[in-house]
Amino acid sequence: MLVALVDWPASRPGAMDTALPKALACQILAHPDGFPWVIQDIGLLGLRMDDSREYRMHVWDPAFADVEAPIHDHPFDFVSFVIAGEMTNTRYVEDPAGTEYGRARYPPGNEDARTTDTVRLSAMAAETYSQGAHYVQLAHELHDSHQLPGTVTIIRRAHKDVRELTVCRRDGRWVPGRSRPATAEEVTRITAKALSWF
Repeated sequence: MLVALVDWPASRPGAMDTALPKALACQILAHPDGFPWVIQDIGLLGLRMDDSREYRMHVWDPAFADVEAPIHDHPFDFVSFVIAGEMTNTRYVEDPAGTEYGRARYPPGNEDARTTDTVRLSAMAAETYSQGAHYVQLAHELHDSHQLPGTVTIIRRAHKDVRELTVCRRDGRWVPGRSRPATAEEVTRITAKALSWF
């Protein structure tokens, strides 16, 4: 749709040259009208950047979060490139001495078929990333992330054949993870915050 960033590294975390992706992101954010933006209730404004759904731009604004970001996994491995702003990613592991969470598990694409139980998790070291950095997240790894308002990331996804997805919350309540089309006001307000990083 927008770009194929095939030369970006896909396996090693660290700093990298983001000049071209940053220029592209700035151009899109400065003129966001006409793009098929979607939003999720965790304060995530998203835009697919190619027809194969490999690349996706995320613009984060916690002020638009209706719920706390859950601990979760994905149906894909991904590399997240921080184009602007700052984010913290924390991975979790099962631990009998950890904090108890309500856990929902379901087949990809069928949240209504979820099963629920509890699990005890402990956080591993939190990792903070700023502009120019990237990190790798594997599909099966449980994690959560927190971003400064207006943080912009581009993720490169490699879809995996997974049998179930997992979402964990301290209060155990279920909140659907589906995105919906973003309103013009949401796009305008969130992209304006993002532009302050450029």
